[in-house]
Amino acid sequence: SSRCSAKAVVGLSSPECSAPPHLPAAMVVCTLVAGDDVSALKIKVAAKAAGVDLKLERPKGGACVPELHIGGRVVRYTNAVIRCIGRIFEGSDIYGSTFIENAQVDSWLDWTEMEFGSSEPPNGEAAVEKLATHLESRTYLVGQRYTLADVSLSCSLAQLKLSLPPAVQRWLNTCTAHESFKAVGGAAPKGGKASASASSGAAPAAVASSSSSAAAPAAALDDASLTAKYSTAVGGRVQIKKILEAGEALVGRKIRVCGWVRTMRDQKQVMFLELTDGSGPGGLQVVLDPAVPGYESLKNGCGTGASVMCYGVLVKSPAAKQPVELLLKDPDHEVQLFGSVDSSDYPMAKGKHSMEFLRSIGHLRPRATIIGSVARVRNALAHATHEFFRERDFIYVHTPLITAADCEGAGEMFQVTTLMADAEKDGGRLPMTADKKVDYSKDFFCKPSYLTVSGQLSVENYCCALSNVYTFGPTFRAENSHTSRHLAEFWMIEPELAFADIQDDMQCAEDYLKYCVRYAMKHNRADLEFFDKQVEQGLIVRLENLLAEPFQRLTYTEAIEVLIKESPKAKFKVAVEWGMDLGSEHERYLAEKIYKKPTILYNYPKDIKAFYMRLNDDGKTVAAMDILCPGIGELVGGSQREERLEMLDRRIAEMGMNTEELWWYRDLRQYGSVPHAGFGVGFERLVMLCTGVQNIRDVIPFPRYAGHAQF
Repeated sequence: SSRCSAKAVVGLSSPECSAPPHLPAAMVVCTLVAGDDVSALKIKVAAKAAGVDLKLERPKGGACVPELHIGGRVVRYTNAVIRCIGRIFEGSDIYGSTFIENAQVDSWLDWTEMEFGSSEPPNGEAAVEKLATHLESRTYLVGQRYTLADVSLSCSLAQLKLSLPPAVQRWLNTCTAHESFKAVGGAAPKGGKASASASSGAAPAAVASSSSSAAAPAAALDDASLTAKYSTAVGGRVQIKKILEAGEALVGRKIRVCGWVRTMRDQKQVMFLELTDGSGPGGLQVVLDPAVPGYESLKNGCGTGASVMCYGVLVKSPAAKQPVELLLKDPDHEVQLFGSVDSSDYPMAKGKHSMEFLRSIGHLRPRATIIGSVARVRNALAHATHEFFRERDFIYVHTPLITAADCEGAGEMFQVTTLMADAEKDGGRLPMTADKKVDYSKDFFCKPSYLTVSGQLSVENYCCALSNVYTFGPTFRAENSHTSRHLAEFWMIEPELAFADIQDDMQCAEDYLKYCVRYAMKHNRADLEFFDKQVEQGLIVRLENLLAEPFQRLTYTEAIEVLIKESPKAKFKVAVEWGMDLGSEHERYLAEKIYKKPTILYNYPKDIKAFYMRLNDDGKTVAAMDILCPGIGELVGGSQREERLEMLDRRIAEMGMNTEELWWYRDLRQYGSVPHAGFGVGFERLVMLCTGVQNIRDVIPFPRYAGHAQF
């Protein structure tokens, strides 16, 4: 028949993997529709990605839709066949790694068929724009892996003449560079309909954009790309992270590495060093022959913590721990000891140290694997923060650290004054007013001044002129707390959105958190795998679940009703009632026990919130919101700001604050006031969310808390 092309026999590609009971290990027959190269391509790529072999045969009859024959069972139509292939091996992630991802893959398969099911999709451009929004900060459509959703949609778009936005083109290049797509011989990502060779099984040539993606790994292995910038002093070093990532592809190459010794074993005829250089959590084993130049210098002082340079050849490792090791044995190889260490008094000699001990040696604790991984994740999240807001046209504003305004109204602020130093010079006498109060007119700023607890009030000034803005910097609170959740000095991310309400605010906060988590999973996978193994088992699954679906949203009143209902079972230490400020036990119960995902509460009682939050029509609540996360509790706090001057004045008066000190803040409501909203994210708590580290003192380089300001 001219309308029917071929049928395929599908067999299990891995003999050690048996099919599930409902799928016997017999051959599976699939009939493909003639002329519909997209269906054939999708099924073949899906089969390759799922580890299923396809054997093509001529059909006996004139079947016009794809068919999958499994024993006496027949599955028809493209999406149904793809779904069935994706389930042949139960352990495969090609259908998603959780039931939530399974459902998302199903939705994408249906959406692809609906939007791009024809050769000339009527709403193709609009669909591509929606796709671009979804892919703006994603590598794949669902989760962190290549799935059947990517297979189906990439095969459809590769056949169409559509102008693709950068985000979609990047994603498409990634998909068409995937080994399953290349093995089948998919069509070019751009440039029109597939050639006739696609239906016959021949591989058409790929366009340059796809080819360059596929060639990128090889290009990255040249000396110029491998060598770390600004390392001419040592002859050009290679980061250990790059060596471990490239693995056996670098075997036979001469490489120079520099770093610190994690472990050393001297076996007389050979010496083994494990080196780290801070580029990743993994170390590189170095094997040294006694004849190598510089070997003798290692005999004294080359214990844990010593710094060395090693130049040798990369070889395949006989051990299973890592694929390669650096061998130093030839006359042109060398080792150089930069800084020796006496292991007998080195505080971080080999062994596992408690987090409390590491805090006592803050100058050395970055050498601990866990602290190094925290630093890299923290760095990535800072990059993600700026990239998220830059991509959305927010303007970065530097707000002052010294202020005369108490943003939270709590009074727990560090005072900034020169009066004490002046008084010491003047016999201990402080300048006093007639009513025996400190005369701050004689102080440096001529008024009481403090270290800021928030940049929000300041950044609002720029929001009311530049629209969307954000600040990201250190803040301070003089709260004499010794809990694992509080610091005296911490960093805050605080965006402000003009012409926005509480709904916009909640969506921006959710998008930001997901962007940061996704960024860390993409750029710091090795560190997260270390945390998953050593700190919180199941961390990566928890982060994937955070990304998998929308956050739960409910009002404060609804949350109180839920908690009261759960109280007999939960046995809360503090009884639940409307109007209370929820404690950590209540917040975590909602996020961890009830909804099991990040949960947004909004519309809080006005009496427990700040003066600047917009009063709702009920007169009892304000448009405030908090995001509660499993394992963390409150991570984000925000609100729609009160833009009505009369309402703002009423709230200031109710809280006993001085309107004259906030004259400039009130002016924003008097001259061109606009609805606006914003939120604050505790950066250290964000790092805790992504690493599983439980104590906030261990996710900031130099923690400051009551009684501790060392290093």
